[in-house]
Order: sequence, then C-alpha cells, then structure tokens
Amino acid sequence: KRRLWAVAALALALSGAALADEVLWLKDGRKIPVARLMRRNGEVVFQTTKNEIFSVPEDQVLSPPLDRIATTVLVLDDGRRLPVLRLARRGGMVLFQTTSGERFSVAESKVLEPPLASIPSLDPTPAAPRPEPTPVPTPTPLPEEPPLPMRPLLPPLPIVDGEFVPLPDRWSIPYPVTPRSARSGLLDPYDRNVLKGDRPILGGSTFLVLSALVDARNEGRRTPVASGVSTDIPKGAEFFGHGESLFTTPRALVSVELFSGQTAFKPKTWALKATGAFNMNYSRFEENNNVSVDVREARSRRRQDLALEEAFGEVRLRTLTRHYDAVSLRAGIQPFVSDFRGFVFADTNLGARLFGNAGNNKWQYNAAYFDLLEKQTNSELNTFEKREQKVFVANLFRQDFLAHGHTLELSYHRSRDEADERQHYDANGFLVRPARIGSPRLHGLDVHYAGLASDGHLGPLNLSQAYYAVWGEDEANPLAGQAQDVRAYMGALEASLDRDWLRLKVAGFFASGDKDPLDGRAQGFDGIDDAPNFAGGAFSFWNRTAIGLTQTGVLLKAPDSLLPNLRSNKFEGQASFVNPGLVLANLELQAELTPKLRAVLNANYLRFHRTAALETLLFQPGIRKTIGIDLGVGVVYRPLLSENVVITAGVTGLLAGPAFDDLYSSTCATAACGQGAQDLYNGFVQVKLLY
Repeated sequence: KRRLWAVAALALALSGAALADEVLWLKDGRKIPVARLMRRNGEVVFQTTKNEIFSVPEDQVLSPPLDRIATTVLVLDDGRRLPVLRLARRGGMVLFQTTSGERFSVAESKVLEPPLASIPSLDPTPAAPRPEPTPVPTPTPLPEEPPLPMRPLLPPLPIVDGEFVPLPDRWSIPYPVTPRSARSGLLDPYDRNVLKGDRPILGGSTFLVLSALVDARNEGRRTPVASGVSTDIPKGAEFFGHGESLFTTPRALVSVELFSGQTAFKPKTWALKATGAFNMNYSRFEENNNVSVDVREARSRRRQDLALEEAFGEVRLRTLTRHYDAVSLRAGIQPFVSDFRGFVFADTNLGARLFGNAGNNKWQYNAAYFDLLEKQTNSELNTFEKREQKVFVANLFRQDFLAHGHTLELSYHRSRDEADERQHYDANGFLVRPARIGSPRLHGLDVHYAGLASDGHLGPLNLSQAYYAVWGEDEANPLAGQAQDVRAYMGALEASLDRDWLRLKVAGFFASGDKDPLDGRAQGFDGIDDAPNFAGGAFSFWNRTAIGLTQTGVLLKAPDSLLPNLRSNKFEGQASFVNPGLVLANLELQAELTPKLRAVLNANYLRFHRTAALETLLFQPGIRKTIGIDLGVGVVYRPLLSENVVITAGVTGLLAGPAFDDLYSSTCATAACGQGAQDLYNGFVQVKLLY
C-alpha cells in the first residue's frame, strides 16, 4: 500500500511539472520527445507526448542536464504548480529556485504542497541538548537487485484544462513536439535558435540575427538593339540588329544584426546591422557595342562586385506612452521605401532616418535625409563614392482611415541633384551624366514631390492608390537645351477582390507627358529612384525589362520601372522631366493552386501620353501613341512553405503596337532593309535561398 501511495503521489507531482521543450536522450541511443520531466529518488520520471508516464535511472540520462530537471513541485493556494529545483524557509517565507535558475519567494501561508515541515529552514535555532543515541539493530542486508528497465507507472493522465504554469520569458513558450522538432538543429527553419534571434545571446534582452541570402536571377530576352558600328553578321546592314541576349546576376548577401529589446510589443532599444554583398553578373548579346563603349570587347561581359550594402545603427530616443509609442533614430546605409508601392523612392543608401509612432500606433511617421552613394553599374550595389544628390523624405501614416484595415499616407519628397561639376561615365565607359542627347551640358535639378496614397481594404475590396505632383527646376535639360520649369503629375489605382483561392486585380496608371520640349515647361513625370510593385511587377515585360532607344545614348525606360523617362541610366543618370509619359490599364489573375504554388496571369495595355519628346529626340514627326499589349504568365513556388526557398519563373512578352513600329522600324529601299518592329519577350527563372 505504501508503494502504491508513493507512486500515486509521484504521478500527481509529475502532472504539475513544467512543460519541457526538450527531447530526452538516453545512453542506449533513444531520443524521446517528452512533455514533462521530474526527478525523484534517483530516477527521472517523464510523460511522453502521447501522455504515457515512464521512469529511468538518472545515470541513464544524457540530456537534458539533471540540474535542469525539477526535483519537486511547489503548489500554491492560487492553483499554481511550480516545478522547482531547491526549496527553503526563512523568516516566514518559502524561497525557491526554478529550473531556469531564477529565484523567487512566497509567504509560507500560500504554500499547500509540500508540507512546510518537510522544507528545510534557514532560520537560526537554539542549540538543544543532544539526546543519548538509541542502539539500532543492524538490519539484514537485502540481495542487490539489477536496475529495473523503463517501466510504465500509471495509465495516461488526463489533460487538465486551465492548468497555469508561469514562464520567465516569451521565448520559453514551448513549440508542439513533433517528429520534425525531434530532428531540430541550427539549419532547421522551423526550430528556434540563437542565430535567428529566437532566444537572447546575451543576458535577457540582447539578440543576434544572422541571415544569408542567395538570389540567382537568370533571363533570356529579346529587346530592340542597334546593329552596331562593327557588325560582323552577314546581311547585317539593317539599322536594327538581332535583339536576343542572355543575362544572369547571382547575388549573395550575409547580414549580421545585434539588437536589444524584447520587441514583441515595443521598438528595439538599440540595434547594429551590417550586410555584405557579392555579385557576379554576365551578359551576352548578338550584336557588338552593347557591353562596352570599346567595341573590341565584342558581345559578352562578366563582372564581379563586392559591396557593403547595409551598415547602420539604430537607437530608441524616447518612449512616449505606456502603449510603447516611441521615437527612434537610424543612421547609416539602410533600406527605405517612401510609399506603399515604391513609385517615387525605393533604395538602400546612406542616410539618417527619424521615425516613430503615436496614438497607440495609429499614427506612424518618418523624416529621412539621404546623401546618395553611386551605384556599381552592372550589379546596382553601393559604392563608397558620393553621388552628389541629396534626398529628403517626410511622410505620415494614419491607420484605420475610413475603415479598419485601411491606411492613409501623406508624403513630401525633395531631390536636389548637384551633379553639375564633372561628367560621369559608367563602369562600361558610357557617358551617363549628362545624358548624350540634345545639348549634353552639366546641370543640376531641384524638385519637390507632394503625394497622397492609401492601401488596405474597404469591406471585401482591396484598394491601393497613389497621387503625386512634382514641381521645381531643371537648370538645363539636355533634350530641351534650356532651363525647365518642372510641373508634372502621376496617379495609380488598383482594386482587387478575393474569391476563395483566386484574386482578380484591375489597375490603372497614368504619368503625364511633356507636350512641347521647347516651351520651357517640363511636364513629363519622373521619380527619384522608383521600383514599383504594380501592374504585374515581375510578371510584366514593360515593368521588368530595360528598353533602349537605339543610337541615342538613353533608355526608353529603365529596368524595374514603369516610367518612359528617357534616362541614360536609372541609378547613375539624372531625372528627366521632358518625356512622353504613360497610360496603362492592367488586368491580373492570381491563383493559389496549392499552399506551395501560386500562378499569375497578367496583361497590360500601354500607350504614351504625348509623343512630342520622342519626336524631338529622334527628329521623326508623327510618332503614334499605342505601345502595345504586355502579357505575362508565371509561377511562385515555395517548396518548404516558408521563405527559405522561393522559385519564381515566368515568360513575359510585348506585342508591339503602332508606336513601336514607328520607333523600331527601318524604312529604306536598298537590299536587306525595311525590317519592322519585332515582338519582344523575356523568359526568366529566379531562385532565392534564405537562411
């Protein structure tokens, strides 16, 4: 009977032991996922994830360490059951140490179990006379028994609803024990470890986040290409040559961030982050004079670049309210997107940013100043050379505007481009500042943007919209050949509706164009450094691909941009507000075929707003406005149901319209002449591996 009562008491104590985020490792090689652990009388008693209770001798346990396994359970009058390693009484209090090493105390009157008399007292007691020892008969020794094998103690315990076990911190909350967690390790994206900032690396609130990214982008495409001054293709006298090309640019980034603060509800106290980047890019064309200004480099180019892509420090200046509304400062090379979709400024560059929130996080704000760095021409990574362009951005966000889940943004941008002291050539030897068109004089720009944007949902409808006006001065626009008073505007609207696993999107985009390059008023809209996720994004040929305006030294449009702004280079060139503008209508369908696989169908109708800038640049009157139909299809595949492996693949194309026939057709009567505009395409595969 005594043994039965002891076993029952032990099972009751085990039912109060803390949930352990552990796997019990035994010397015989077994790895047992356990929900509860307890030490008693030289044995480790445990409850498996199947709610079965067993015991093994302590000397058979390899992990966890025995000093982390509770030896008793402290039961308080408020119902709490605390697994503890040590107990003692002093001055009317019960002192105890938890399995995580923390020490607490409670009043003796609050303790129900174990009995107070069984808890050692640390209070000094008066010495009592030592009684004479009573002779004790020597017991007959029992024969030594071999260690008992692991054996069940009791039937499975019922799960008690409402059981409360206090935890010292949020990262001690256990994950459900599964076969996957039994194989956990530092490379398991579903497991917690100190390298991912799941647990502190120093003290109780200093975390380390180590991440690595490999982003491999590979493309095969056809774009308009001039035949070049040194063509060696038979019958290659045509003004427009073979536009096929290959492009690959694998990029590797390694980031280390050290920060302080338990950031579940409040901003970081401080943070330090650095990101190094390596890029290897390769391009091959079918025509000469495309990879370098030196035609002897023929048709292919390979470059390797190293860069410090991020390096910043952040500090919380002040906590303003008990809701953790705070104001913080970040300084250094840092990423920043000024609006929801990146229509005006989206870059990683050198600057300082003051940011915070208010009104229980209903208001957010930024005030950022950037002194831009030059970019490496082929990899678009940062260098340590100053760009001589200053950008200031201030924006204000209001959460739950008009309806819950709908956010309003007001913003102001100023760009002061002071690159008017010397010419700038890119890494391939081409002059990019000033642009090689019209009157290529060194000049500066000072422009301002005011914007209103919103993003979110109104009932079942998802809405995103943005409206910008830009004004300022261009000292000497190359195409116009004179100073320009900048006055231009832009608007974008997207609406989408979800139906189970389908999402249908309808969108429109408008950027004003210049109606007369010679009237002193620049009316074509251009951004500072845009990277819009809009109208198909990566699944749009027009958005994804750079299209050159052959034999002019400028691009019709830059890669990862919607704007036909006639820049020489997106990053190293200067903004041009004498451009044709754009009118775009978009229809997109997204289908979540499986939790791992998403399919995208995208279509855009494109036309220029005005063509006067193109007519002036090409000395070609009567250029029509319809660019064509942009079609794209692709998939996004996440084989691990996480962002650790993402494969994006697709095919996009542009069915050329009358405007492209006017821009990219040859009209002559000689042999091998008279080629019309070709339909353009881009096939791509992009693989991202993230740790």
